[in-house]
Amino acid sequence: MVTATAAAKCRFRHLPALKSFASVAILLICSEAVACDLSLVAPEFSALSNPVRATASLADDTLTARFSVSTPSLNARRVLAPREYPYQFDVVELFVTLSPMGFPYFEFEVSPYNQTFQVRITSVKQHLEGIDLGLTSTAQILAGWNAELKIPLKTLGWDGDSDKVRGSFYAILGQGRQRSFWSAFLPKAAKANFHQPRHFRLLLVCR
Repeated sequence: MVTATAAAKCRFRHLPALKSFASVAILLICSEAVACDLSLVAPEFSALSNPVRATASLADDTLTARFSVSTPSLNARRVLAPREYPYQFDVVELFVTLSPMGFPYFEFEVSPYNQTFQVRITSVKQHLEGIDLGLTSTAQILAGWNAELKIPLKTLGWDGDSDKVRGSFYAILGQGRQRSFWSAFLPKAAKANFHQPRHFRLLLVCR
């Protein structure tokens, strides 16, 4: 949760740089990424407790999202077979929109083995899968695993206004009856559906 004071200071990043100590302090505050704990969406209960944290930060036109996942085991494959996709196993996902209407929005997925999947969603019924939206990513398996996603927003049509960068963080973990779905902003549901742009929020101020 970011304080109201810090959130207000972050708006100064749109102003011309001032040659003073105070302006430097403001810029430093704005560069800090606010950590967000993902909450369980479905099923009703999970043996996992706060397994995913995510942050987002913005430098120039590059949006960087970092996920940290803590689970006792992995549901992942080093090599995906034909017609297998990251979202069928353990995966973290970032959805991004630059439109106040929610459409179009963009889906970015990364697995523990840095397998990726990108989608452009233009409407409820129209989407384009398996395309290159400029994502670069890394993933590392340690005690759990982590992933970093870098997205060049100008290639998505960004006009430079950070207040337009909205979306959500997601994760899918486990398999079979232990499979669970996590989100920063979605409410609990009988069945998880990440494609609900009405629940998108500002990514740079996770609250």
